[in-house]
Amino acid sequence: MSNRSTLPVLDSGSNEKRTWSVGTLTYNPRQLGNVFFWMLWGDFCLMLMDAGVGPNLVTLQLAKNGASDASIGFLQGTVVQFFSIALVAPISTWSDRLRTRLGRRMPFMLFSTPFISLSLILLGFSSNIGGWLQHVAPRVFGGVAIASLTVGVIAVTNTLYKFFDLFPQSVYYYLFTDVIPHELMGRFTSLIRVCSTLGSMVFNLFLLGYCRDHPGAICIGAAALYLVTFVLLCFIVKEGKYPPPEPREDRGASRVIEDIVVYARECFSLGYYWKIYFCWLCFMVGLGPIRVFLIRYATEDLKIPLATFGRIMSVRDFLQIPIFLAMGPIVDRIHPLRAGFIGFVMMTVSALTGFVCIVGTKSFTACVIFLFVSVAVYQGVLLAMGPRLFPRDKYGQFCSANSIVFSTGLMIGMWACGKLLDRMGSHRYAFLWTFCFALVGCLMISLVYRDWKRLGGDEHYEPPLKGQTAEPRGFEVIHGESKSGQ
Repeated sequence: MSNRSTLPVLDSGSNEKRTWSVGTLTYNPRQLGNVFFWMLWGDFCLMLMDAGVGPNLVTLQLAKNGASDASIGFLQGTVVQFFSIALVAPISTWSDRLRTRLGRRMPFMLFSTPFISLSLILLGFSSNIGGWLQHVAPRVFGGVAIASLTVGVIAVTNTLYKFFDLFPQSVYYYLFTDVIPHELMGRFTSLIRVCSTLGSMVFNLFLLGYCRDHPGAICIGAAALYLVTFVLLCFIVKEGKYPPPEPREDRGASRVIEDIVVYARECFSLGYYWKIYFCWLCFMVGLGPIRVFLIRYATEDLKIPLATFGRIMSVRDFLQIPIFLAMGPIVDRIHPLRAGFIGFVMMTVSALTGFVCIVGTKSFTACVIFLFVSVAVYQGVLLAMGPRLFPRDKYGQFCSANSIVFSTGLMIGMWACGKLLDRMGSHRYAFLWTFCFALVGCLMISLVYRDWKRLGGDEHYEPPLKGQTAEPRGFEVIHGESKSGQ
């Protein structure tokens, strides 16, 4: 099956006879360039929201209205990750089995797009909605301070936005394995990181300075861009044909219970996958508070002007781009695990440096750039790691299990870090938090690498499943006959 589209492409190429295949899809250079363009543009728009509106605009609006660090951590982390834990696994597994004319991933993105856009617009006008509620229901809301009411509206609208955003976030990155040729995955994921960084850089350079006083205009623009982009993407990028899923008997509640048991046995019974999940957890939970609280550390603790902070972040983003470009060929050549270990070591050193050395604007700039250069090295391998380690026919299922683990960590960790910062009275301790998790991440990725080598390594690796002849259990890989009963 060929991917057909009439829209402009990135590269028409000179050799139309050369083709790439993934599943039942076959691309010539023009078609491949078209798919690359729309997938990369979609990620740019996602990052414009997730790295801009999410951690920065919402954090600034909450802080402006008097929310504590613990409250911000709870609303930005705990509440959002609760939905992730509850919904990512069902959405991911459902998408693995879904068969429609649009494919198995596209319906989830298309359905959620208008609701995401509407939620974003409401989020941008939270303060106006708070004032309107006091006006139309004075008996209910008249005694509530407008700042507290605004925080409540932000909490509701941001939760709605994050709830609907779970649908594309749960399946968009699974789409890579369905529409991108696997031999180009490292290069594609490096380009994805470049586009993500450009989205963040555009926001930091041109929009961040308006987040405190003009949230409505920013959210309207982001909502309109997202709506147009993802409606077009869902109809232009074509999924291939998939083999039918394994038949299931409809036995009501017993079927659901059996599905949960099978899911848990396949995803959580082998220690090997737990170590992979903990690698993600260390990265996500270690970096999450820095992303949310860094803007408060700069503007409140160090008194750096918001516009200056935005310029520093845009320099950070600009310097990450060549790293992402370089990591693509490196990942394809040396494997994500080897490059990922280097990234974790760099994060450990840079986070400790930031905690110890930052005293003003110049040291803040140098240490933050050092930290996020280190993050870029690890991020450059992260999207390529899953396809190289998880079973491909159950890829969404294992990714959802991974998400459950690190979302649970974020649900607890964001609130806990917020409490820590409130108690310590300085956002500088977010760097110490990152250092501790990065240090543990070095250990976990080393253990994963050891098991991966025993399971075949570069030449013969096959993702293990429960009951196969080579199973990792605990911190060991068992070869020979299955010893799951021991």
